[in-house]
Amino acid sequence: MTTVVVLGAGALGSVYGAWFAQAGAEVTLVARPAHAEAVNRRGLLIDDQPPVAVRAVTDSAEAGDCDILLLAGKAFDNSELLAGYRGSARAAFSVQNGVRQAEPLTAAFGSRAVGCVSLVGGTLGQPGQAHHTFDGATLLGDLPTTTPGTAAAIARALPGRNVEVHDDIAPALWSKGVLAAAAMGAVGLTRLVYHRIFLRPETRDVFYDLACECASIASAEGVELIDGHGPFQVRALTRESRAKAHQRLTAVGERMEAAGQTEVRVSILQSIDRGRPFEVQAVFGDLVEIADRHDLAVPVLRTVTRLLTAAMPGTGTGARTMRLGLDPKPES
Repeated sequence: MTTVVVLGAGALGSVYGAWFAQAGAEVTLVARPAHAEAVNRRGLLIDDQPPVAVRAVTDSAEAGDCDILLLAGKAFDNSELLAGYRGSARAAFSVQNGVRQAEPLTAAFGSRAVGCVSLVGGTLGQPGQAHHTFDGATLLGDLPTTTPGTAAAIARALPGRNVEVHDDIAPALWSKGVLAAAAMGAVGLTRLVYHRIFLRPETRDVFYDLACECASIASAEGVELIDGHGPFQVRALTRESRAKAHQRLTAVGERMEAAGQTEVRVSILQSIDRGRPFEVQAVFGDLVEIADRHDLAVPVLRTVTRLLTAAMPGTGTGARTMRLGLDPKPES
């Protein structure tokens, strides 16, 4: 039997944990106390599916050895989660945001760490329950430091799921990182539900400017963005004129509205709603640091990073989020 440990099992970690368990794996979730207690008492609930039998603990030191380790918490909790883990893992991957998301696992697990881009969506309900909100792909790929075949071994543990193994995961990692910075920057500063970002010229401008600046960082790193999954086609978006980009982004918002996707709250907005810290360093700060190495100006990215940093003066578990002075309920 495959054994799986999920460090930081919030919404997305719970969804993946359920998938591994449904495929026959023995799964341990490392989760917050209320979530862990509910999971142990009645099983892990994903939408309206029958309860999934998994084990849940609150301390990563209790998790034990595993075949596959999934890092699924917020990036600012990585040090605590990984430092507390006492077991070994034959393979490790992360579904976190950020172009450097694999680096903590590489430092901790060396050649057993792979790169991953998760386009799956999830939110937490009541303790013990998660909602699978978007059935996107999971892209896995061995890093230059990875033992060959490790990504493929993880994929085999998720039969029947939308999982792809890429020979070179860097273009997908950067393409998601570009879009994450654009989306989370515009949403984090306005607190608008997602589709509204694309229906307003001001927020379309910010989204486009952020995407283009981040694309320039990828180019400086020698990474070619890709037009892959999702509606944005980031490579095309960041190479076309502002007018054409506005048309593309407006069409995305209109399609979401027509499909009834009018309450989509990206992860940074969910964190703000709950008064929790959000991933400024992983999503924005790392990109600014890489831009500085290449002497790139990136003024919009730098300003957004500063404003979001000011809005969240602390990081780590229990840190409080400073509100931005906007109405707590965004228009829908």
